[in-house]
Amino acid sequence: MRFRLPSRLLAGVLLGLCWLTQAALADVPTLVLSEAQDRYALDPYTALVADAQGDLTPDALLTEPIDVTLAQQRSDLHLGYTQAPVWLRSELRNASDAAQQWIVQFEYPFLDYVTLHIVRHQTTEVLKSGSAVPVGQRAMAHRQAVFPLTLAAGEDVTLLARVESHGSKMLSANLLSPERFYTSNDRQNFWLATYFGMLLALGSYNLLLYFGLRERVFLHYALFVCSFTLAILTFNGTGTLIFWSALGEHSGRLVTLGFTLASAMATLFAQSFLDTANYSPRWHRVLGAFRLWCWLAVAMALLLPMQVALQVMDVTGFCAALLLLSCAISSSLRKVPGARLFVLAWSIFLLGASVFALRNLGILPSNFITLHGIQIGSALEMLLLSFALAARFNKLKRQKEQAQAEMLASLKRHEAALEQKVAERTAELETMASRDMLTGLLNRNGLAQCAASALERSRRMQQPLALLMLDLDDFKPINDRFGHAVGDQVLQRVARRIAVQARAGDHCARFGGDEFIVLAENCGDEDDLAEIRQRLTEAITAPIALPNGSRVSVGVSIGSSCYNGGTPDFEELLRQADIAMYRTKRQANDGRQEQAGTPENPGNSAE
Repeated sequence: MRFRLPSRLLAGVLLGLCWLTQAALADVPTLVLSEAQDRYALDPYTALVADAQGDLTPDALLTEPIDVTLAQQRSDLHLGYTQAPVWLRSELRNASDAAQQWIVQFEYPFLDYVTLHIVRHQTTEVLKSGSAVPVGQRAMAHRQAVFPLTLAAGEDVTLLARVESHGSKMLSANLLSPERFYTSNDRQNFWLATYFGMLLALGSYNLLLYFGLRERVFLHYALFVCSFTLAILTFNGTGTLIFWSALGEHSGRLVTLGFTLASAMATLFAQSFLDTANYSPRWHRVLGAFRLWCWLAVAMALLLPMQVALQVMDVTGFCAALLLLSCAISSSLRKVPGARLFVLAWSIFLLGASVFALRNLGILPSNFITLHGIQIGSALEMLLLSFALAARFNKLKRQKEQAQAEMLASLKRHEAALEQKVAERTAELETMASRDMLTGLLNRNGLAQCAASALERSRRMQQPLALLMLDLDDFKPINDRFGHAVGDQVLQRVARRIAVQARAGDHCARFGGDEFIVLAENCGDEDDLAEIRQRLTEAITAPIALPNGSRVSVGVSIGSSCYNGGTPDFEELLRQADIAMYRTKRQANDGRQEQAGTPENPGNSAE
């Protein structure tokens, strides 16, 4: 008996200690509310319980000894991708003598179902909200899970919140006065409207640039912006509040679809913007392979269970950010145009995401910058990338203008060359029209043009002009004996001799067959004409050596006519010169016949 009593006493003490420990675990510090403060963070006053079986009830949490974990710091309320629902418990007390109005606000908007039980002494009020709850069924129509709370004077209440979500569970909550809540809400809505308006403007502007310039880099950027906008609209609750509330928990698919599609479009945009195919072929192949994974991730975002799809989205987005930043740094080292701006843009985006994550872990304080780190970082990233695209647009414009200028210069060169060829061809045609093809002297058409100008000058300057007509004698026997080819050579030789003997400024022409014309300006004196006829006769009648070694000679009959004023008439000059030439020819023929007469036949001589 002496040993049994201490044993029972010890057992009782141990049981008492266990009961006290259990009570301590279940004890939650009470948040005393004052009218002097308009905002309280509920994190230090929150205990949480993981509902592994999914069968916990508010009554069990209030009456049964259940182990709870008191949130010692902000990171304790960030549970990541946990399968089981989580219960949160907070004790509140209105220490004032007047009733108070409060708003319970969960900071993280991407929570599927949040059910708040407001437990009073005799009643329990149940309110629902969350991104998967239709707007009409929410306690308050807001993009976040928010609940109205009314406390009577000196009233104590217990808040039991059941949170169920496929995504990451970030369960930080605040208690705000209505004035503070609506003021903060208006400010946030203004900046969100500005943010989404900027994204819409950037996407639309670059889409229009694509249709105008047909440069795929602008299309890739526009698709990247649109995909990211779809995801962030759903992620921060704005999309489910305004557009697709009826999708319920399926709205989370838009987040996975938008972010994985944005990763694919960002990769495609980086390949186009950094021109990896030309500057970095290895990175081009790496990004091409990763883009295939992104398309597979897009399919998984639509088909896999929600929680797995969200985890695939996180991995894809993280890898995309690191790969694109590494590729941009490598391209910057290679001095690829625009790579430095690309590096700066992605660095700012990663910095914004890191600030948001550190704030969620409780390392950084909660404020406007840390709360909206992703939006701020992505906004600056989009702006910088737009500046880079604008620089690229200006560069393309300059290149296009330079190409157009070069094309115009090339066209002008071709036009000048064509004009030159046309001029040369025209000159050739004019030469063919005015020159004899065999001898190179003027033909009848060319002679007529030169004669018209020469006669006009003679009339205006009152200077005489002479026209000499030359007809070859004994040329037909040469043609008949040696052939037309030799006859042509003789005509060419005679033409050169006539051109050599003519004075500077005289016009020499082949009038037809074996007839030639020399038009001599400022020459009307008989002595001058006689000298010209003498030189021409001696030059033409000189023997001509043929290619076969033979030598032939031709005679020439020359007739002339002169213009000494009056009305110029080229045809009349030709007619007079022709008459004179035939007179000379007859005289020459008569002389040759007299020389050919025989002394033995004096009767014929008398005739």
